[in-house]
Amino acid sequence: MEYLEFYKLKEDPFGITPDPDYFYPSKWHKEALHTMEYFLKKGESFLLITGEAGTGKTTLIRTFLKNFNLVHPIVIYHSTLNPKEFIKILVKTISEDEIIVTDKDMEKIELTGILKEEFYRRKAQGIRNIIIIDEAQDLAEETLVEIKHLSNMETEKEKLLHFILMAQPYFEDKLSKKEYNQLSQRISLKVKLYHFDRDEVESYIKFRLQRAGEVPVTFERGAIKKIYKASKGIPRLINLICSRALMVGYLESSYVIKKSHIKSVLKYLNLSD
Repeated sequence: MEYLEFYKLKEDPFGITPDPDYFYPSKWHKEALHTMEYFLKKGESFLLITGEAGTGKTTLIRTFLKNFNLVHPIVIYHSTLNPKEFIKILVKTISEDEIIVTDKDMEKIELTGILKEEFYRRKAQGIRNIIIIDEAQDLAEETLVEIKHLSNMETEKEKLLHFILMAQPYFEDKLSKKEYNQLSQRISLKVKLYHFDRDEVESYIKFRLQRAGEVPVTFERGAIKKIYKASKGIPRLINLICSRALMVGYLESSYVIKKSHIKSVLKYLNLSD
């Protein structure tokens, strides 16, 4: 892209695809990553990480996978699954028997039995059975009940399965219902990702630019203030606005992204300022 060449960028520093190379260690994101590490060491059953859409939960997962590449967790990014579909995905992910994953007529109780054997096999090989579920707020009631049952699996000394649930904040309201009491009581670790404040937005923008190369472009303070107000400190929206702003700046041959550039972007994106 011409605007990337103009700014001497190796890639778009504000791409919206979750990328661990651009993981910004805000106070809350660092706390979440440290808690994930503690979760690994202590062998807790459940860790819940909540944050509104666009606050970097998926990027956090991918950063965790990169930092702890010997863990080999099972990651489920699409959570709208019924119990049988959920178990089948787990079996397909960890089973060494190709026949199992192609047999569509196998009953759930059979799949569960195979799954249990596979988990014990992995445990015997020194593999930690960690299941990470993104968008956990979309899990069906029956699937949440199934997860509670799966979490009962254990060896003589410890739990066999460990779950990391990534969800939007209203998931906690869902868990507060009476039917989820047993599951909620098992979630011993919780972390919440918050929006960036004004200073963090500025630091975030500078961080992303620096990760993309030694660039001559800067964002003036008025532009950053407007980005903060329009994005409400949500990383995904900051990325969307800044990426467009670079294009607007390029069209004006400007190495300084100004307040006027952000105004044009917000109008184009139909975002209030």
